[in-house]
Amino acid sequence: MGTKPARHHKETLVKTFKPWRALAGVALTLSLVPALCHADPDYPTRPIRMIVPFTPGGASDNLARALAAELTKKLGQNAIVENKPGAGTVIGSQYVAHASPDGYTLLWATAPLAINASLMKHLPYDTLNDLTAVVDVASSPEVLVVNKSENITTLQQLIDKAKQNPGKLTYGSSGIGGSPHLATVMFANDAGIKLTHVPYQGSAPAVTAAMAGQVNLVIDTFLTCLPGINAGTLVPLAQTESKRSSVLPNVPTMAEAGLKGYQASAWFSLLAPAKIPKPIVDKLNKTVNEIIKEPKFQALFARQAIFMVGGTPDAAETHLKNEVARWQTAVKQSGASIE
Repeated sequence: MGTKPARHHKETLVKTFKPWRALAGVALTLSLVPALCHADPDYPTRPIRMIVPFTPGGASDNLARALAAELTKKLGQNAIVENKPGAGTVIGSQYVAHASPDGYTLLWATAPLAINASLMKHLPYDTLNDLTAVVDVASSPEVLVVNKSENITTLQQLIDKAKQNPGKLTYGSSGIGGSPHLATVMFANDAGIKLTHVPYQGSAPAVTAAMAGQVNLVIDTFLTCLPGINAGTLVPLAQTESKRSSVLPNVPTMAEAGLKGYQASAWFSLLAPAKIPKPIVDKLNKTVNEIIKEPKFQALFARQAIFMVGGTPDAAETHLKNEVARWQTAVKQSGASIE
């Protein structure tokens, strides 16, 4: 009879102390939170991978590699470009969105990242919640060009001709849902005109078609259109940034030509997985800003009509959100959708 109360007493003590053990576990977890939220002061201590969601060799890839080379010099660890193309940048973007938020896997992001947020119905990640903007690196304006045989020299002349011939003027693009396609959709909507889309397998063949007179107009990057402009086969009517580029100083912006509020451009930003510690974001941001402010680095890409941007992580985050909203409008106007 004497042993039962003792056993009962022991069980009572265990039950009494279980909450304290649970609280102790919570306290231990909370004590680790500062360590999890602060970056290693020695970051980086191993190579950094910059995921480029395109094949090697294009203007975007070249800029990413140049930046990675400078990051290697400044951070003392290799910054390695790793190409993961496919599915309109979704494969590479998904890889980074699901990576550990430790600063060792970064995403080289461009306009398709923002477009896909509304173009694709079933993305394997949430663009704004699974990724964190680190810094806006650069942008490149686009330009609206027509074949010289059109005998059109101003944007208003093009708009007037399109209104007189609804649906008869054609435009080429790099493909359905790409930024050149959607930029032209926005232009047609703002101008109140109807154009017929002719998609190609990439920007180069679309611009080549414009040079050959197979389509009436194209909106694409300066880099792609400049050979035709310099050869005299393409006539630039308007550029798509909010201010004129020094590459084509005599060509007005869309806003200057009458389409107030119109803006579209190619852009290049560095992103990371969500929940990356702020000290790592700040260090990467500071380092990239230092690199892109260097005159030699700027001059190297200015010749390709790619201009450095820079700024804070908050500014980059705001830019990404604005781009998602901007392209969502264009996607709705175009009626494009990918399952």
